[in-house]
Amino acid sequence: MEAAGLPRAQRCCHEALGKLFPRFCFLCSLVTYALVGAALFSAIEGGRDLSTDDLEFKAFLKNLCSILKCNKTDRKQDLGLLLKTVKPQWFSSSADWSFLSALFFCCTVFSTVGYGHIYPVTKLGKYLCMLYALFGIPLMFLVLTDTGDILATILSKSYHRFRRLCLRGPRLSGWRPALLRCRRPDPKPAEEALPRIVIHPQELPGPSSDRCPPAPGTNCELFEKLLAQEKQHTLQAPPRGVERSNSCPELLLGRLSRSVISNLDEVGRQVDRLDVPLPVIALLVFAYISCAAAILPIWETHLDFESAFYFCFVTLTTIGFGDIALEHPHFFLFFSVYIIVGMEIVCIAFKLVQNRLIHIYKNLMLFFARVLPPC
Repeated sequence: MEAAGLPRAQRCCHEALGKLFPRFCFLCSLVTYALVGAALFSAIEGGRDLSTDDLEFKAFLKNLCSILKCNKTDRKQDLGLLLKTVKPQWFSSSADWSFLSALFFCCTVFSTVGYGHIYPVTKLGKYLCMLYALFGIPLMFLVLTDTGDILATILSKSYHRFRRLCLRGPRLSGWRPALLRCRRPDPKPAEEALPRIVIHPQELPGPSSDRCPPAPGTNCELFEKLLAQEKQHTLQAPPRGVERSNSCPELLLGRLSRSVISNLDEVGRQVDRLDVPLPVIALLVFAYISCAAAILPIWETHLDFESAFYFCFVTLTTIGFGDIALEHPHFFLFFSVYIIVGMEIVCIAFKLVQNRLIHIYKNLMLFFARVLPPC
């Protein structure tokens, strides 16, 4: 018993590690990428020299004062042209690019939210931002896809379990087994419906070659043809896997590595298999955003529930207007897991809506194909 139980325990441990290891690697890669980006942007944007812009800023203030002192209304156009020359770095200080602020900026970049409150103003910072987004956005989508598999599995199992509990009741427990027994198909009619070929022993070909070949159209010839067809259509057994050997280094990966690779191949499959109704997902999205909208005004006192709900919706849908600014954006970093999970829930909802739209388009095409005359 112990010898049989030990390999089973090891197999379960390998399967669990094979499922958890890729997800842990994805999440650690994203966290490391965000920390490295925060350090780079904090060093580049936070340590910039504003001395070269002082002369331009003084000239801007001089022209602005001369326009404001004039009481004529025709100077409105001049004021508009002057305001277009405003540079963002004139009104942003190095304190805006602390490590936590830069980390918040990195999260808005690879999550494609982009509020617009913090943005690079130096050339090196802009080039780095484009390169950072080029690799950060696919990494974020990979984490979202992997998180979506977990959520899709949990939602599917929870929904179907809840549905079975709702269908199962005290009134149905008595007659459901009898109903199932009544609906059980009888195998006898199916067996009787199959055609049978009767072959007499004297008609079978013997081992001797002296006998005459059977006449065409007899049961023997038909029987031989059936055997030949059966051999042609029989699936060949898959070849056995090559045993692990020290002479082949590729086979030294072991069961854990094979489990990890197989789980990497399954990334994104569970979201496509999700079969939860759209109203359930919509209710889940509403409840998920409402929970954050109730907690956010605790430290963001200038936001009420309605404004916080709007801000969370704009964030999770990656719209990111930037019309609502957070007074304490550092606290919002603690909601990074909330943002990742919420973005995936919204993505699942959008995917279900997309499937419904495709179904509607198919029905419309079929309807017009039936109504309109053929060309």
